[in-house]
Amino acid sequence: MTDNNKIVVIGLDAATLDLIRPWAAEGRLPVLDRLMKTGAYGELQSVANTNSAPAWTSFATGQNPGKHGIYYFDEPIPGTYSRRYLNGSFRKTRAVWDYLSAAGRRVGVINVPLSYPAEQVNGFMISGLDAPGIGKPGFSHPAGLIDDLSSRLGDYIIEPGLPGMIKAGKKREAVDRLMTTIAQRRIYAEHLMKNREWDVFIVVFTAVDLAQHFFWKDMDPGHPDHDPEQAEEFGDTIFRVYRELDATVGSLLKTAGKAHALLLSDHGGGANQRGAEFINSWLAANDFLAKAGKGRLKNGLFKGLDKAYRLFDRSFSREFKQKLADRLPGLRSKVESATCFKDIDWTATRAYGDGARDEIWINLKGREPGGIVEPGEEYENLRKEIIQGLLNCRDRGTGRPAVRRVSRREEIYHGPHLDNAPDLYIRWNTDIVLSGLDSGNKTEAAPPPLQSGGHRDNGIFLLSGPGVQPGRELSNAEIIDVTPTLLYLSGIDIPEDLDGKVLAEAFDTGFYDSRPPTYRNIETRALKRDTMDYSRKEADKVARSLKDMGYID
Repeated sequence: MTDNNKIVVIGLDAATLDLIRPWAAEGRLPVLDRLMKTGAYGELQSVANTNSAPAWTSFATGQNPGKHGIYYFDEPIPGTYSRRYLNGSFRKTRAVWDYLSAAGRRVGVINVPLSYPAEQVNGFMISGLDAPGIGKPGFSHPAGLIDDLSSRLGDYIIEPGLPGMIKAGKKREAVDRLMTTIAQRRIYAEHLMKNREWDVFIVVFTAVDLAQHFFWKDMDPGHPDHDPEQAEEFGDTIFRVYRELDATVGSLLKTAGKAHALLLSDHGGGANQRGAEFINSWLAANDFLAKAGKGRLKNGLFKGLDKAYRLFDRSFSREFKQKLADRLPGLRSKVESATCFKDIDWTATRAYGDGARDEIWINLKGREPGGIVEPGEEYENLRKEIIQGLLNCRDRGTGRPAVRRVSRREEIYHGPHLDNAPDLYIRWNTDIVLSGLDSGNKTEAAPPPLQSGGHRDNGIFLLSGPGVQPGRELSNAEIIDVTPTLLYLSGIDIPEDLDGKVLAEAFDTGFYDSRPPTYRNIETRALKRDTMDYSRKEADKVARSLKDMGYID
């Protein structure tokens, strides 16, 4: 292997060995099966909250969210209970493409989440789903790249918009659109591989994540919302997506020629546990959260607004909703913010969630605008009380333990941006789909969500090429290990401040010993650039993309 050896990095968002192993063993995923037999592979531990925004950012930086500063696709606006959407300019540390570019390596990057605006890499970049549109400045580097590609290859699809089709009863069209998106991204990637110079090529496909979010119940006969009639037509949708991506990986590697291949996913997939939906109800039932205007006009207005918004969201086309958003910028974010915390009395609330993520925030004095919990002893005692209460929770339907673990933020993150993290993170019992939380006081019932699939801790890692041990199954691989391993393969120094390690067990002992990794005190703080806040109109478009990808409810 030489220092200029080419490396192809293919991201398969949410891919899981739980599905790949049996399908590969049956010969139904021949390319992935071959890569597992000729290379090293294993599960890849995701970030603590298994969300794609911090996970892909940890892949790109080799650091945990406490250092790179990204915990979700949005973050609280200081001094308010509102949130703002994030993009790549909010990342606080450098990415692997920065280190590669500085070392003279030519890089190509396509569709990595949280990569807008495109950076001035030594090569080319097409932004991910945090971009508000392909026509926006900064969507690609060089600036005219996306226009040239669109004229040659057809319109670029940032995301396919599945939820709107599924809500409208157009599941067949949703599946077709999903397959079209895979094909189009492959066409773009292969064109750039053939027509641009590169040493490291990175492309991310999000189709697996979408398929698992919206078609898991069709595949899984044990899911409580499984419908045999729907399963007859759509039960193989997830497999079809894996099969199409298996062929796509084979095509990309053939186009690349002689190169190392590195495949990964940011997290795994499984049934949606639904726990986040019940957090605020449980907090209220146990006197941690207070609801305002119970049974009164205010509560009725909020419920009416929430119901009207969801009816509107189901009833109108994506195109109509986007036109309305263009005419009334900021309307969606205002409505969603209002319905998210629709009836909370902040003057009597000590802890709260948002109904979408497995996290709890303490209503802390000096941080939240209406904070009532004193920092220090009161804060710590409250967290301890909530943790113990959650660990005692049972699923209302089965009576089984609902919670596997509750972690304080400092137990799972570290770094200068720890203060931006939520105060508690919950890991649910993944063996069941929750119907409610019961710890003496039962939570409210909720209708089945659109997303029957959710995320899991472990994604995938596959590496093949010269010096790699064939058929070696890895242990203890983490997503933060990918950047140092990529830098090692590229033959360049690794920054000492990275949290990840080189996955030495993937390589032949003789090869690794003859070429040990080298570390150096390299600056990891992000290159100086202005944070690019979205306009109201842009924020609405990003919100729609995230909603259509299943990342927000």
